[in-house]
Amino acid sequence: MSRPIAAWCVAAAILCLTGCKSDPNTPEYWEGTLQQTRRAEDRVRLIEAMRSKTKVTETFLPMLHEALSQERKPEVKAALARAIGDVHHASSVEPLSAAIDPAAGDMSAQLANKAMVTALGAIGDVRAVPALVPLLRAKDTYARIEAIQVLGTMKAKEAVEPLIVLATDEGVEPFLNKKAIEALGHIGDGRAAPALIRMLTKERKGKSFYVESSFALYQLGQPAADALLPALEGRDSELLAWAKTNGVNPASYPMKAATVLGDLREKRAVEPLLKLLTFSHSDVQIQSLVRMQAADALGRLRAPEAVKPLSTLVLETDPTVRDAYVRALVRLGGRDAMPALEKAAGTGDWYSREIAVKGLAMLGDARELPLLQKIAAAEPARTAADCKATGEEGCDDAAALGKKRADIVTGHAALLEAGQACSGNAGCWVQRMDKASKPMLERAALEVGRTGSGDHVPALAAKLGERDTEVRLAFILATGWLLDGSKDAAKKVRDTTLPDLRKQLQEEQGVTQLASVNEDLRRLLMRIERT
Repeated sequence: MSRPIAAWCVAAAILCLTGCKSDPNTPEYWEGTLQQTRRAEDRVRLIEAMRSKTKVTETFLPMLHEALSQERKPEVKAALARAIGDVHHASSVEPLSAAIDPAAGDMSAQLANKAMVTALGAIGDVRAVPALVPLLRAKDTYARIEAIQVLGTMKAKEAVEPLIVLATDEGVEPFLNKKAIEALGHIGDGRAAPALIRMLTKERKGKSFYVESSFALYQLGQPAADALLPALEGRDSELLAWAKTNGVNPASYPMKAATVLGDLREKRAVEPLLKLLTFSHSDVQIQSLVRMQAADALGRLRAPEAVKPLSTLVLETDPTVRDAYVRALVRLGGRDAMPALEKAAGTGDWYSREIAVKGLAMLGDARELPLLQKIAAAEPARTAADCKATGEEGCDDAAALGKKRADIVTGHAALLEAGQACSGNAGCWVQRMDKASKPMLERAALEVGRTGSGDHVPALAAKLGERDTEVRLAFILATGWLLDGSKDAAKKVRDTTLPDLRKQLQEEQGVTQLASVNEDLRRLLMRIERT
C-alpha cells in the first residue's frame, strides 16, 4: 500500500472511531479528531473533509481559532485559514492576522500567508488593514500580491502611500507594479493621481503601464481630472521635470491626458483641447498624434465648439489622420461640417476620399444624394489618375477598380435615405438597427445617443456585444451619452443588461481584437455601477 493511501486510511479510521461517539455536525467532533491526527497531511485532509461534508458555521470558529494559534505546520495553517474564511466572521480578523508570518521564507509558509490574507479579504473587515499593509514590503510574493488585491478591494486609505511606492518601484517585477496601480484605482484616493499620470508613459522590460494607469485614473474621477488638466496644458512643472529626467517626450502628456479627460467627460478640458488642435511640433508624427487625441476627446465630449476647427483639419490627406478628424465630426453631429467634407471627398488618395464620403453619409440626408452620385461618377477617372501616378494594387485593371470604388460610394446612399426618414426621430433609428449593415448600425447608435432620450437606452445596451469594434464603440459612446442626459438611463441599464455586460467582459478577456474597445466598455460598466 502506498504512503498517501495508507495515510488516508488512518485518517478515515480515526473519523470512523470518533464518529461512533459524537455528531459530525458539531465542532467538538472535528476538534477531537484533529487532536488525534498526528501527520500534517492527514490534518489537512481532515480539515478539507470538514469543509466539504459539514456546514462550517460561527459555532466552529472558537475551535478553529484555537487550532490555528497552536498549529505549527504551514500547510495545516493554510487549511484552517480556508475553513475560517468560509464563515466570513469579523471575530476571525485577530487570529488570522496573528497567524501571518511576515518573515516567511519557504514556499509552504508563504502559501499559508496567502491563505490568511485571502480569508481576511473574504471577511472584508477594515481592522485587518494594519496587518496587511506591511506585507506590501514583504519578500513573500504570494502574500504580497494577495495583500495588494485585498487592500484595493477594501479601499484601504492607509495603503495608498505604500502602494504608490510599489507602483513606481523599478526594483520589482512589472506585474507587481501593475497590481499596485490597479489597487490604487480601486481605492480611488486623489493622492495617487500624480504617480498614475507618470506611469501613463512609463515602460520597463518591454511592459507598458498605460492600460492600468489610465483606467485607475478614470476610477479616481474628479481628483484625476484636477491633476490631468495641468498636464494637458503643459503647466505641471514637476511632471515636466520628471519627464526630462526619465527621457519621456513632454508631448506624451497632453496626448495621454486628452484621452483620459475625454473618457471622464471633463468639460473643463474643452478649451485646452481646442488649443491642442493647433499643436505644433518639429516631429510631424508627434504633432499629428497630439492633434488626433485632442480631436477624439472633443468628439467624446460632444463639444460643438470643435466643429469649426475640425472642419479645417479634414483636408489633411493622410488617411489615418483624416479619419480621426472625420470620426470626431461624426460624433459631434450636425451639418456644419458638410462643406468641408464635400471638399475633402475630392482630395487625397482613394482611402482619404472614402473616409470623407463616409463622413458625409454619416451626417447627411437626402439633400446629399445628388452629391453622392456626382462623387461616384467622378471616381473612375480619379482612380485612373491614381493608378497612373502610383501604380497601386489593383491597377492592372484600373477600369474595374474605378467601378468597384464608385459602387462603394453609391452604397452609402442607404445612410442618407435613413437620415432623411429618421430625422430627429430616435424610435425610427432604433427600428433601423434590425438586420442593419455595420455603417447603418454605427449611425443609428450615434443618432440615438445624441438625442439624450433615456427611453432608448435598453435598445443601445442590447447591442454592446456587437463584434465589429467600430460598431461596438459607437454603441458604447451613445449609451454613455444617454447616461449623461438621463437620470433614469443608468437604472434601466442596470435592471436589464448589467449582469450580461460583466459576463461578456469576462468571456472576452484575452481576445486581442476586442482589447481596445473593451477598455471603453469597462469604463461604461463602471459608470453604470456607480450611477
